[in-house]
Amino acid sequence: MTASDSETTDWSDRYAAVQHLFDVDALVQNASVYPRWIEGASAFWYERQTDEGVEYRVVDATTGDNRLVVTHRTLIDAMGEHLGEALSAADVILRDLEVRLDPADTVEFAWAGRSWAFGHASGLTARDGHVARGDLSVSPDGRLAISVRDHDLWMHDLTDGSERRVTADGAEDNAYGMGVGSMRQVYAKYGLRTAPDGLWSKDSRHFFTLQTDERLVADLPAMTFVPADGQRPIAHRNKTSAPGDEHIARFRMFVLDAVEGAQLVPERAPIAATRMGDTPFAAELAWWSADGRTAYFVDVERGECAAEVVAFEISTGHTSTVFREQAAEPLELSVSVYDPALVIPLPDTDELIWFSERTGRGHLYLYDLVTGCEVRALTSGEWQVRELLRVDPVRREVAFLAGGVDPHDNPYLRSVAVSGLDDGVVRIVSGGGGDHRVWRPQSWDIAVLSRTRGADIGRISGYAPAGEYFVETVGAVDALPRSVLRRRDGSEVCVVEQARAIGFPDGWRWPRSVQVTASDGVTELWGLLFEPVAVDAGERHPLIDLVYGAPQESLVPTSAFVDHPTTTTYVEAAGYAALGAYCLLLDGRGTANRERSFRLASYRATETASDLDDHVAAIRQLAETHPIDLGRLGITGFSGGGTLAARAALQRSDVFSVAVAASGNYDLRLFGHAYGERYQGLFDAEAYERQAVKTHAAQASGKLLLIHGLMDFGVHPAGLFQLVQALIDENKDVDLVVLPTTGHEVTGYGTRRRLDYFVTHLFGGTPPPPVRMQDLRGIVMQREQTDAAIVAYLDPEE
Repeated sequence: MTASDSETTDWSDRYAAVQHLFDVDALVQNASVYPRWIEGASAFWYERQTDEGVEYRVVDATTGDNRLVVTHRTLIDAMGEHLGEALSAADVILRDLEVRLDPADTVEFAWAGRSWAFGHASGLTARDGHVARGDLSVSPDGRLAISVRDHDLWMHDLTDGSERRVTADGAEDNAYGMGVGSMRQVYAKYGLRTAPDGLWSKDSRHFFTLQTDERLVADLPAMTFVPADGQRPIAHRNKTSAPGDEHIARFRMFVLDAVEGAQLVPERAPIAATRMGDTPFAAELAWWSADGRTAYFVDVERGECAAEVVAFEISTGHTSTVFREQAAEPLELSVSVYDPALVIPLPDTDELIWFSERTGRGHLYLYDLVTGCEVRALTSGEWQVRELLRVDPVRREVAFLAGGVDPHDNPYLRSVAVSGLDDGVVRIVSGGGGDHRVWRPQSWDIAVLSRTRGADIGRISGYAPAGEYFVETVGAVDALPRSVLRRRDGSEVCVVEQARAIGFPDGWRWPRSVQVTASDGVTELWGLLFEPVAVDAGERHPLIDLVYGAPQESLVPTSAFVDHPTTTTYVEAAGYAALGAYCLLLDGRGTANRERSFRLASYRATETASDLDDHVAAIRQLAETHPIDLGRLGITGFSGGGTLAARAALQRSDVFSVAVAASGNYDLRLFGHAYGERYQGLFDAEAYERQAVKTHAAQASGKLLLIHGLMDFGVHPAGLFQLVQALIDENKDVDLVVLPTTGHEVTGYGTRRRLDYFVTHLFGGTPPPPVRMQDLRGIVMQREQTDAAIVAYLDPEE
């Protein structure tokens, strides 16, 4: 499309196409299967999407038999009849649903604050009492439970219903059983980890937990400018420790004696909050010995260049270092900082599986917890472990996802693999032909299901409990995925589901996987190129570079529609193609999920994460074989992508003429210390000044739109306004969209304004009259709000 064609384009139709792409449920059915294995049976149940609605189905893993149990519509109709209210199946989310084979095909679920059961013979039953409380950590024997109330721990006797307060000094900034305040806000928003952080001993006598001390942490004040009630803005303290701060959040580890109520305290100072502020329990870096006499935890030092495995003898308080790993640059204990560490204890044999990049690749090692010595490497080679799936202590093997096994293929593609604990021999049990995913309980990639489908994501597991079977979803960027049931040796039992396209727009074009060379002339980079829906012969088209410039993640999807985070990126890119532009997704140097040196390219230089020069080099290479107009290049991104987009407007405006930056983290000095010190290093004034986008305000030219939510208390609006002021001081023009009631998201309004900006300044067109739009996050929130409204109507006391 040329600039002259823009005035004759029907932009209303193109906006409608973009909005349609954002509603993924209207595009594809059964892109992934989320198995919940049924206790006492070699079978699992899952949800199948059909044109008539959701079906709940059971698969017999021994035979592959796949049968219908009940439909969502049947359950909704039964509830509507019971309540005397007409209910819309599209608006009702059944939470914590379970299928029981005994009694025959009984479905249990929670809704409207009540517990329900349905059987074809018995019909619908509204059970007495409310649903099981999600804020309790229940002891293994089922007699006791711990909760947090008013920042203190409470003990509940589940046999008689009594409760008692077992701590008395808890406060908002010195809370028991919970992580740092900023992370508590995240967990509350996404419905994650509402029970106290901690672990019960096997004998139900002791509870290993912590107290989070933020009393000396400085405030990073935040403001609600548009309160729900009243006119006066509401100020929030928003304690946030920044890089270089003397006082940071620390965790005081201890064990609570459930009988005596006493605290058993280790002879060790409280440990620093690291890994994005996650507690050792949330990061799965704490565990019990088999006999319950020793509690273990991993102490990751500030700056994250060293980690110690600590043994805590609870009877004496004595602590000892089992082993220590240290490096010149930060250690990675997991591939994604948003997921638990790739560390699994084997208490019965006093062993520990430990993840390390000591060879330059992420691999697994077996340690003896008695001697602290490495027993053997469990994996090795020019590839990396991406995710731990399960450990089988009987067969003595560990299952995991391996990335980049084929040296001739995309290094981000995953395969299912197994390694023997006693010999370190690795077997690929399913690989090739795409990207292989096996879901692990509590994975960040499935967290959204707790909101959109009411799922207990702790129950979702690709592997069967005994390890005899697993379900994988195999996807590609240019085809629909399929989900397959396999035996533990990788042999196929059956195809559970083949994803089905139900609403692809006219002219849909799959993206192309592209391989280019970085600006250093050596390093291979991988990306996706989405082509305009209509390519005019002989004409050149604009390109929008959709970016994410942060070292803790990679951006480019390796499959289509399989998980929510990458699907969001995928359909956003497809939306820009529907608008009429090429759209590039690329992981430049300094990002994650490859070899250690690739990610560390941005260490102490986060301003180079995903390297703008790499993007420029890639676009120029692609323009040699595609009709890309190098005079009309745009760039946009969200969060870390917003940072990179704004940086492009200031530092590479010779290439990018239009930039839209959403919710960017424009200065790490206004972000949590754990992130900054992990990726930019311990505080150095010059290095931190260099990474701040505002430092480069004098170089700004071209068109720049900044979008930010004023209730984004994580990526603080102060970074936005300090950047704007720096641009004002340099007499530079900038456009601004502030969202007063919005947190860390773009919203439909921000989405529409971003499209308008590109249409006006990149395409040279006139946007259509304002239409209401929703981004993917907005669609999710609307379903939540609808469900909450129905609950409030039917059960107002809730």
